[in-house]
Amino acid sequence: MLEILDIPQAIEQAGGNPELAKELFTMLLSELPGQKEKLNQAFAKGDKQAIWDHTHKLHGSTAYCGVPALRKAAKELEEAIKAQTDDVSDKIQDVNNAIDDLLVDGQTVLEQDWL
Repeated sequence: MLEILDIPQAIEQAGGNPELAKELFTMLLSELPGQKEKLNQAFAKGDKQAIWDHTHKLHGSTAYCGVPALRKAAKELEEAIKAQTDDVSDKIQDVNNAIDDLLVDGQTVLEQDWL
């Protein structure tokens, strides 16, 4: 199982700046509930373009935050959408689970020493 947050990776992705890494992670946490809701609404409506758009945005959001589990889940969902496989719903659930893990543990992670 991948970590929900890899602090050294987050700092590296933020150009070696722990304060910026923390800020980017905080921004991600604040955006996740809305991103999750939009993705699930698009899926419920069967709107393939919106599913792609929200997944792509979410995957991009993970690029600078050191969140390996969510990044992997979003990437796999993008790949499933591109390949038009039958496991899109399973991959959406994986994304939902990764988001939920971050939302549950995110505040605790923010309180850790990032140096």
